[in-house]
Amino acid sequence: MSITRINELDYVRCIAMLMVVMGHVLFSLKIEHTALIAIIGICEMPLFFVVSGYLAHKDREESFKETMSRLLVRSRTLLVPLVVWSIVLNLCDERITFSLSMVYRGGYWFFIALWWCDVLNTFAAYTSKKFKFCMVADMVLYSSIYAVILLGRIKDIDLGGILPIQNVQYYFPFFVLGLLMRKYKFVNDVTLNKYSYVVGMLLLIIGWYFSSIESFVIWFVAACGAVVVVWMACREINSELKVAKILSIIGKNTLPIYAIHYLFIAIMPCTLRDVLNIPHGFFFQLVITFVYAVLVIFLCLLVDRILSLNPITRMIFFGESKKREW
Repeated sequence: MSITRINELDYVRCIAMLMVVMGHVLFSLKIEHTALIAIIGICEMPLFFVVSGYLAHKDREESFKETMSRLLVRSRTLLVPLVVWSIVLNLCDERITFSLSMVYRGGYWFFIALWWCDVLNTFAAYTSKKFKFCMVADMVLYSSIYAVILLGRIKDIDLGGILPIQNVQYYFPFFVLGLLMRKYKFVNDVTLNKYSYVVGMLLLIIGWYFSSIESFVIWFVAACGAVVVVWMACREINSELKVAKILSIIGKNTLPIYAIHYLFIAIMPCTLRDVLNIPHGFFFQLVITFVYAVLVIFLCLLVDRILSLNPITRMIFFGESKKREW
């Protein structure tokens, strides 16, 4: 049975990906602690994780063998790019080493953090379906898992560097939120409605204003507001518009864009630094980084198309056996 694609999810991922590239452009130019950086930092990654959680839920019953098979495929598509593109980036930076950093650069933490969320959810979802948990039982189950994550954060357990416990601690709740939204209509209706949209906008604005405090609670609450606001806004995009089709293409290909974009950020012209280094230059930063981010995304898609033409290179660089949609 074919699965109907949910266009708004592609739009959300596109916006998140654009923010990621813009944020990395700003950081590469040594521009930090600005209003633009704050809003990007609040929105970008929670959007990715909530959409990933939403797509992680499967309605149909699966055997344990099918569940493990799906996890292995998912692991391949996340861990292969993590290793391969980390090595590529290290070689481009002339960092030849056999340490863990060779296969796990800080910028690629997203792949392994999302993989951990998938692993935890795979076993939780299997348990939930096997024992036919209701919504309350599911919340207790995932809360228990999160309690273990918090304990690991307190103990600073990182399993030799392969467990980004701080990132998992922050983003796992967003992953679970997306999953519960997909699984339970009640959660979806409470999260996405005209009233939550207003509340979300207020939380985002307030959280953004106080973001300099760098409080986990403030950033988390603001990010929840950002998820609601961006998702609701994406619902209003007419899928027949040309811009919607462009957003959809980017949203369907965020994995290769995330993997490749660091190469283009690393070779950014230094002349941009003088252009952007303007006191209170929010709009200068916004416009210039947006234009550069669009260019980077276009180049990433071009590289991805070239590498994906051959199934062997597609498997080597992205761990995928099938072509992604365009």
